[in-house]
Amino acid sequence: MFKYNLCLEASAGSGKTFALSIRYVSLLYLGAKPSSILTLTFTNKASTEMRDRIVALLRDLDKKEKETELNEISTLTNLSQKEILKRQKSLYHEFLSSTINISTIDKFNTQILRSFSLYLSLMPDFTLKEGVDEHEFLKEFLSEVKKEGLYSKLIDFSVYEQKRVSEIFSFLDTLNQKRNDLPNIKIASYNIEKIKKEAWKNFSLLKELCLSCEKLSDRAKKTFNHDSLESLLNASWIKKESLDYWDYKKCYTPRADELLKDLKISLREYLRAKEAYYKENYLKIFDIYKKVKKKLNLKTNTLEFNDITNFVYDLLVTKRIDNSFLYFRLDSKIDHILIDEFQDTSTSQYKILEPLIEEVVSGHGVKQNRSFFYVGDVKQSIYRFRGGVKELFYYVQKKFDVTKDNLNTNYRSYKRVVEFVNEVFRDKIEGYFDQIPNAKEDRGYIEVDESEEIKELVVKKVGFLLESGVREEEIAILTFANKDSFVLQDEIKKAYPEIKTTTTTTKLLINSHQVKAIIEFLKYLYFKEEFYKANFLLMIGRDLDEKIDTEHFKLSKPLNFLIKDIVNYFKLFDKDEDIVALIELAQNYKDIDEFIFKSESIDAQSPSKKEEGIKLLTIHKSKGLEFSHVIIADRIGKKNYDKNSMLFYYHEITLKDMYIKFPNREELDESYKKAVEADKTLQRDDELNTLYVALTRAKKSIIICQKEKNSAFSHLSLTPFSKGEVEPTKKDKEQKQVESFEYEAIHTGLQEKVKKDEEKDKDIKAINFGLALHFMLENLNEFSLEEIESSFWSMKNRFSQKLESEDLERIKQRVKNLLKDKNFRSLIKGKKHKELPLTFNHEIKQLDLVVENEKSIIVIDYKTSLEVQKSHINQVKHYKYALKAIFEKEVFGYVCYVRDDEVEMVLVE
Repeated sequence: MFKYNLCLEASAGSGKTFALSIRYVSLLYLGAKPSSILTLTFTNKASTEMRDRIVALLRDLDKKEKETELNEISTLTNLSQKEILKRQKSLYHEFLSSTINISTIDKFNTQILRSFSLYLSLMPDFTLKEGVDEHEFLKEFLSEVKKEGLYSKLIDFSVYEQKRVSEIFSFLDTLNQKRNDLPNIKIASYNIEKIKKEAWKNFSLLKELCLSCEKLSDRAKKTFNHDSLESLLNASWIKKESLDYWDYKKCYTPRADELLKDLKISLREYLRAKEAYYKENYLKIFDIYKKVKKKLNLKTNTLEFNDITNFVYDLLVTKRIDNSFLYFRLDSKIDHILIDEFQDTSTSQYKILEPLIEEVVSGHGVKQNRSFFYVGDVKQSIYRFRGGVKELFYYVQKKFDVTKDNLNTNYRSYKRVVEFVNEVFRDKIEGYFDQIPNAKEDRGYIEVDESEEIKELVVKKVGFLLESGVREEEIAILTFANKDSFVLQDEIKKAYPEIKTTTTTTKLLINSHQVKAIIEFLKYLYFKEEFYKANFLLMIGRDLDEKIDTEHFKLSKPLNFLIKDIVNYFKLFDKDEDIVALIELAQNYKDIDEFIFKSESIDAQSPSKKEEGIKLLTIHKSKGLEFSHVIIADRIGKKNYDKNSMLFYYHEITLKDMYIKFPNREELDESYKKAVEADKTLQRDDELNTLYVALTRAKKSIIICQKEKNSAFSHLSLTPFSKGEVEPTKKDKEQKQVESFEYEAIHTGLQEKVKKDEEKDKDIKAINFGLALHFMLENLNEFSLEEIESSFWSMKNRFSQKLESEDLERIKQRVKNLLKDKNFRSLIKGKKHKELPLTFNHEIKQLDLVVENEKSIIVIDYKTSLEVQKSHINQVKHYKYALKAIFEKEVFGYVCYVRDDEVEMVLVE
């Protein structure tokens, strides 16, 4: 039976993506239009997976391997399997040709903001980037602080935080993350001078009473030597309920406790007054921070993702626009909402969605085709530091009277792994319910080992898995910190030089050796510091005394051309894809200044680095992933403690108060103590959830390497043991499945993202030749001869490091020949779709050119080979079949062979 308002608490490996895709397809069968179903995820990967699952379901529902899915849809929709299969083709066609609202929450918010940006004085073509220009921000910020007369308050703030002014932005960023919760904060008014006098009076009376006792020891007398309330707050006896202990016992009287109680009350009020003073001024400074941030947003027309959330919050939550106008501008009415990983939603994100959810939920019963559905797992809530509020899962369920079901079967892990996780967390996580292993056989390996030398222990366990017949690419090592991944990577390389390893940052472009060297030389040209030059020469293997003609390098040149000059001058290029990627990336920076100051934060991936061998990554980055064999390494260094001076106290999803941490305050202030205890509980929950995520990544085996003392696993109370046997990796022919396509994130045009496997063995020059020709054709807007030169230079700029000059000229001539060809020109009359992406038969294809006219569709696939090949013909046949399903028109297909001396158009029957 279909439940219109439903949430699923889905434990790790229990098939939440399966449940989401079944729900989506069931909605289609119940009459929903794809454009009316808003499906939100938290990662692009999850969005892509969701879309592909739906396509595969609709396409293959009549096949035997989809029998389970067919049964589920039949049960949900109350339709017979015969009815479902009868409508399968039409729904598949409708989905492929509709506007699909499957995206991340950030992308959805971006879409809204672009539609309504002018309401906020923002241009709709704003760009997104990581972080602000710190120098520009600081300059504007300090200028505004002076204007508002708050410079002395900023200095007070900086002194109290023990940070430089430029470092307080991390604190302000934290406030910015909670900015939409801050209006709930009320600041009481205090007469701080009066309170200070009262506190000092109470202390003086207590001190006088204690010192008047002749029996009081000299060491006890010293404990009353305080010349400020701050010093007094650090006194050990302040924490006590009574002075009837230690050396004070000799002089104890009930009067002493009365005075101590009065002193503690006045000190509590002093801290509250001091807190109110700081909070008031912190929030004034934060108002300036927001003002400057918005000013720079509008001035530069650039935003960060947090800015988008805040702008959209202002639009929807403060009711600048209503839902009906939102739907009108988005060109779609939302009748169904599906949300993935709901436990990671922030309060701001929820508040943006709340009016839409309310409308959908209230519509049920009036209009039967509205529904609300979300899935998540509060046990996997590990992003509180980024604003995730796990309490939303149950708050929303209660608020909207949503039915809750549990997914408790684990389809990921072997039986022993599932049972071990149940045993470990059953009594540790509140509300934990046991998972049921899908597999019945007693398979899987569990081990807990202990040592203070974690590095050596991890290397030993890697050796154990390798000796047990496990292939290196099936092993993942999870750590609590990025730096631990690098340390362990070095240790594994020392012990096993032949073993490949990959970390999440190994794949970053800026960590490529050649790219690092070029950046060092750019710093040398910019800063004129000799050590940058020395670094560069060492990295490229040159003599440190080598003379360099710096006049050859003009900083006024566009950055990408400056980098090419460096590459050519030092002859650095040797078919290095990373250098090409760097040159392309450089086009996104207006000058060398911007690049130099942002180079450390560049997160572009290296096209030459692939995920090979043993994977090392943090537990947080492993969320949503799975690995056959998992080694979890204890912290190598010490635990990082929260050094934030502020404490945010929530009740359910509402920020009730914001406290400032003072020494011994919990001994004086019961409400503050309650907030501290609540925060400690949340921290413990975070730590337990992190461990739960770590242990549930494994399919076949878990090996825990813990320290004997101060272990990150201390909450679990594990003792060393081992159980089961390691299952060796199956042989290649049993294990590998040949895929039709491979995916590569090389940033050199759409055509380069999808490549046939059979091209792997071709000469690299021939591959680049074909890619360059595709790229040049891709950059022709109207396929006119007038565009040849601009398209050629765009192609040349991108491929000059991969191809010789004569090859580039040959490509230019081939494109010219194509544009002059009468057959080709007769076929391209109509609406043109270049590089049209298409998901078909479990493959992602990129169609070179699709021409749409009133009566038919024409698909053209460019090739550069000398001979007509059967595989090319078959490929276009697949395209024709897929396009017919989408457009429901007659489709004609051509393979277009673009050669040096001729153009051959082959009609595909």
